[in-house]
Order: sequence, then C-alpha cells, then structure tokens
Amino acid sequence: MINPAVLIGVGIFVGIYSGIMGLGGGTVMIPVLVLLLGFTQHQAVGTSLAVMIPPVTLPAVIEFYRKGHVDLKIAVWIAIGFAAGAFLGGYAANKINDTALRLIFGFILVYVGGYTLFQTLGKQHLVRSMIIAGVLMVVAAGAYLAVRAADARQAPAASAGA
Repeated sequence: MINPAVLIGVGIFVGIYSGIMGLGGGTVMIPVLVLLLGFTQHQAVGTSLAVMIPPVTLPAVIEFYRKGHVDLKIAVWIAIGFAAGAFLGGYAANKINDTALRLIFGFILVYVGGYTLFQTLGKQHLVRSMIIAGVLMVVAAGAYLAVRAADARQAPAASAGA
C-alpha cells in the first residue's frame, strides 16, 4: 500500500496545478500514476477520473465564481455535453489497448503543449498556432515511429548475435 501522505501530496500538487491551469489535472496525475506508482494507463485514467468527481473541483470553482470568472449558464450546457462525452470516451478508452491509449495521451499532450506555447503569438495567430501545434504532434509521431523502426531493426541483429 502506498503511503497516504504521498498520495495526499500528489493530490495537493495536482489540485494546485488544476486551479492555476484550469485543467482537470489528468495531464499531471496520469503520468504520476503510471510512472511513479506503476499503474497501467487504464488504471491511471480511471483513477484520475474518480479523483475529478465534481466535489474535488468545487473549491476552485467557488473561488473563480466569487471573482466573477464563471458563466454558470454556459457551464451547465457544456456540462450536459461533457457528461455524455465522458461516458462515450470511457467506453471507447476501454476498447483501446493500453499501449495505444498511452500513445494517444502522449500525442494529445504534445499538441496541447505546442498550442499553449504558440498561442502566445496572439489571438490573431490562433489558426497558425493550431497548425504549428499539429505539425509538432506529427513530428513527435514521426520521431516515435522512427525510434520504433530502429529498435525493430536492431532486435533481430541482437538476437542473431546471442
């Protein structure tokens, strides 16, 4: 069993990140669960979603609402769609193997990271930022495939020499 103090520490870190970035925290929590705690990708996604049940985000929402930064009408309508999408996404994720799910997660993180960096160019360059982020994701996918192909070429040579 993992020490509860460590888990609370992870929760505090992810909560601060989520409150600052406006992201669910999964971009940090999932890698922590997989890399540090040994979860499978499916276990990490499921656990991350369980952590994000509305009472967890409620304190940050209350603070943003108090400062006038929450449009409740918009949030309710999006939440209705989000609930349906989350159900469909969970269903789809459970049909995908663990490796493919990790790749999808990684490439989406690359895209979001690229978009976040390049959107600093300004709103007038939004389309350009999205395209650059997409190109960055394609480059990352190409690098992944190149490394995988190189590893595949080396594997037969290594086993022949053994």
